[in-house]
This record gives sequence, structure tokens and C-alpha cells, in this order.
Amino acid sequence: MAGVPDRLVLLPDGHMGFVEMKAPGKHPRPLQVQRLNQLKQLGFQVFVCDQLDQIGGMLDAIQTA
Repeated sequence: MAGVPDRLVLLPDGHMGFVEMKAPGKHPRPLQVQRLNQLKQLGFQVFVCDQLDQIGGMLDAIQTA
């Protein structure tokens, strides 16, 4: 399906999140924003990552939710 985030993160105990990976300073395209919003409305954690140093924080957020 077009616009679906690049990564599905699955962690122990059923923790799950979606991550859209972008080049540094880039932003999701309009269709990607629409898909991200749909997933958020369904109650999923959704992230956009444009820097490698963001990964640890995203994993922490997914694990603690």
C-alpha cells in the first residue's frame, strides 16, 4: 500500500510502532502524512526519523508505551 511507513518495530510484550525514515531534513510526502495520521487515529505509535540519533528515543518510547 502506498504511503505506509518504512519500518514496523516489534518489541517484546506486544509493544509496536511505525517509523517513516527520511533523509536528514526531509519531511513525509502528503500521502505519507495521511497514512501516518490514519495509524495514529487507530492508536498506534508513529514516528518520523530523519537522524540516526533519534532511533534510541523512539525505541524507548515504543517500549514504555
